[in-house]
Amino acid sequence: MRIITRKLCWLSLVAFLFTGCTTQMPPPAGVPRVYEKTVASPVKDETYLDPAQIDTTRFLAPPPDETFTRREIEQMLVLQQLRTPAQAERSIADLEQSIFRFSDVMGERFRKEDLPRTAQLFETLYRTESSLNKQGKEKWQRTRPPLFDQRIQPVARYSSSGSYPSGHSTFAYLAGIVLADMVPEKRTRIFERASEFGENRVLGGVHYPSDTEAGRRLATMIAVLIQQNPAYQRDFAAARKELRALLDLER
Repeated sequence: MRIITRKLCWLSLVAFLFTGCTTQMPPPAGVPRVYEKTVASPVKDETYLDPAQIDTTRFLAPPPDETFTRREIEQMLVLQQLRTPAQAERSIADLEQSIFRFSDVMGERFRKEDLPRTAQLFETLYRTESSLNKQGKEKWQRTRPPLFDQRIQPVARYSSSGSYPSGHSTFAYLAGIVLADMVPEKRTRIFERASEFGENRVLGGVHYPSDTEAGRRLATMIAVLIQQNPAYQRDFAAARKELRALLDLER
């Protein structure tokens, strides 16, 4: 009975996190689908959740309809007009989906070569979220903003996958949840940085705001579900010990 109750609590949490929208609009006539694929395919055997065992699109709201999408485009055009060269550079740099992009929060000692167990944990988390966020990308195939409206001039690269949910936002927020669990002393700044990753994809012109919000919700679901995986528990404990020792933090 206790196990059944616990499972029901998880399902209630997932249902609470994911509320609905409607459908998306195809690209305008004459707009070519020519863009660069930048995300490597995940390795099934090296993930903390098997995508064959869960369909995340059951719990994730569909992307917004055409009317809402056009409102998002107008918001993005304002951001595009106000975008500074420094902001554009930041958006481009955040193309890299690596936990070590959090070094501006964690400090200069936060380097891959000094944290092999930490690097392994977050690389597996990347493969996990990538294998799951592509479920929504493939099902809904939401058209990227520059292809929906040619007034959008992207500065960041984007993949050949659908726009919804944002993979960068999913990874960044999942990484932020896990990293903050390892180093709660920096929790506030970690989550601010995680949010910035998603915002930079919008600022860069390659994702709608609703894409990044869906990524955050998906990341939260993944973070809850992986807690019961013994491999994740083992890798998390080893990485936490390694990282806190390097940062000279209390155990």
